[in-house]
Amino acid sequence: TGKMEEFKAGFPKFYAATKSGPGAAGALYYGFGVAGDSVYCREGYKNAEAAMLHGADIKDIVEEPMKAVGAGNFKLNVVGPAAELEKLKPKLAPRGAIFWELDSGAFWM
Repeated sequence: TGKMEEFKAGFPKFYAATKSGPGAAGALYYGFGVAGDSVYCREGYKNAEAAMLHGADIKDIVEEPMKAVGAGNFKLNVVGPAAELEKLKPKLAPRGAIFWELDSGAFWM
């Protein structure tokens, strides 16, 4: 649809803000995936502070695509250690975030 193309056309703005903003130093990965009429933004950060810096990096550009998607069509899943999730809850819980506590045996290869 036109909204999807419009949304996808904004990806470069998000990539640029993520690469060049203060949150870039704490970013591990960032990217969009598309399946049909759904968009998934997969992103990871070293810690909660880095994730919050990223939020500030994209603050000025995120509202427009969010309006196109509609609040009911937006899901925010946050996965991490309990202590890091607690730092993010005040900012992200009001946005409807679902918090997933990472198992203590989880690891990166």
